[in-house]
Amino acid sequence: MWAIAVLASLAVLITILLCVPLDLVFRTNIDGKPRFSMRLIWLFGLVSQELRRGRKKPEGKRAIEHKRKPLGRRWEIRDTFEVLRTKGLLKQFGSFIKRIFRHIKIRELAANFKVGLDNPADTGLLFAFMAPVNLILSYFSPHQIRIEPSFASETIIEGHLYGAVRLRPIQLAAPLIGFVFSLPTLRAVKKLVFSKWKVKE
Repeated sequence: MWAIAVLASLAVLITILLCVPLDLVFRTNIDGKPRFSMRLIWLFGLVSQELRRGRKKPEGKRAIEHKRKPLGRRWEIRDTFEVLRTKGLLKQFGSFIKRIFRHIKIRELAANFKVGLDNPADTGLLFAFMAPVNLILSYFSPHQIRIEPSFASETIIEGHLYGAVRLRPIQLAAPLIGFVFSLPTLRAVKKLVFSKWKVKE
């Protein structure tokens, strides 16, 4: 009896923890070499993890991986295409992403980019098409998003992007279970397992 009580208490505790909001803060800065950072904040700041792009690998490991890549890469690409060809998988995955985005709350979003092409005339033509989009974002979006032209006669994309979103992990349970146990996903997993088994053979 005590074992059932312990398991029930553990299930309740996990459910409560999954109801705690998860914050995702990301930053992108394009000024020469692009830089990207992302921080996950959970339990109201008690748990925090930052991920950064651009971490260098040791030269020895990089050389070994470079030598081993071609064979593995060919097999991975072939296997990926076989899985993606599974009937209904892409549609099911698209539905899964849409259901997730319904539960994501954008708390803050700010972007400021400067874009230019080699030919100033092409830049002007590009922003002639983008002008309606800029107007819509300026008047109807609560977020600060600006895209400005650069007529410096060179291709340039620079600026920064900052965003903060929040979601509750418990809200992802139903979309995730629906996707994992859907017929197209099960077919894809079966195909993946069989393909790996054939390779080992």
